Amino acid sequence: MKKFVMLAAVLAIAACDKSKQELDKTIVQMQQIAAEKDSLLKDVMQTSQFIADVNTQLATVKSRNATKPVKGSPTGAEASLTPAQQREAIKTKIKELTDRLNEAESRLGASRNRVKDLTANNAALASQLASYDSTIAAFKTIIDNQKTEIVSLNEQLAALQTENAGLKQDKAQLTTEKTQLTEEKSSLTNERNTVYYVIGTKDELLKKKIIEQAGGTLGLGKTQVPARELNPADFTAIDKTKVSEIAFPKSDKTYKVITRQDVTALETVPDKSGRIKGGLKITNADKFWAASKFLIVLEQ
Repeated sequence: MKKFVMLAAVLAIAACDKSKQELDKTIVQMQQIAAEKDSLLKDVMQTSQFIADVNTQLATVKSRNATKPVKGSPTGAEASLTPAQQREAIKTKIKELTDRLNEAESRLGASRNRVKDLTANNAALASQLASYDSTIAAFKTIIDNQKTEIVSLNEQLAALQTENAGLKQDKAQLTTEKTQLTEEKSSLTNERNTVYYVIGTKDELLKKKIIEQAGGTLGLGKTQVPARELNPADFTAIDKTKVSEIAFPKSDKTYKVITRQDVTALETVPDKSGRIKGGLKITNADKFWAASKFLIVLEQ
């Protein structure tokens, strides 16, 4: 009898040891299933963050020229990229994102098979497989949505590239127009500021047909006046904004301005007979040249 009790005790202990082994195995299997879920969830979350980052970069490129920066805009090295470089970086990230989703989709199937193998010989874990199938279905839906977002990202990127091409064309057109306007403005400014003067004797200026004689009686008392048609080639051209002094060729001679310049704009005005010596010092260019851009000074 005593031997039978001892045998029963040994058998009971052996049974307990076997149950404990099964329990430990089940716990390990459940931990593995939980780890699979955590791994997949981590992938989904990382991909979602990746998509959010790409969206932020797209928004940054769109508003690159905006007054206020987009919240979450890249800083450092990324901030120094040109819009074209940023678009290329986004294109690379979208490709990486596509590869990551394809890999995640493949992992879903592989993970499901691993969990199926874990529960194949364990009735207690059979319900875990059904639950895991539900989790995989949810992750699959998320991945499908993320694929749709990738399509949207590619469309936005294509739109940006089209917009950029249009902007480049507009910029080229504006640059051409600006250059033309600058040249026209420069030409108009030069034309407006260019004036002409000539200094000479009566005979010299008559010979060149810069002046002509008018009035008088019987050849006497004629005065010298500017010719009706003046050729700029017969004059010295100057910029009235830069040249304010015109020296006379002969310091011992007197000269007379016979064109319509306002001599009150000179530092030293001519005498009552209109004569002046030394040269002309212009104190107000606009006033002096207002009536005529041709100045004829006659040696007396």
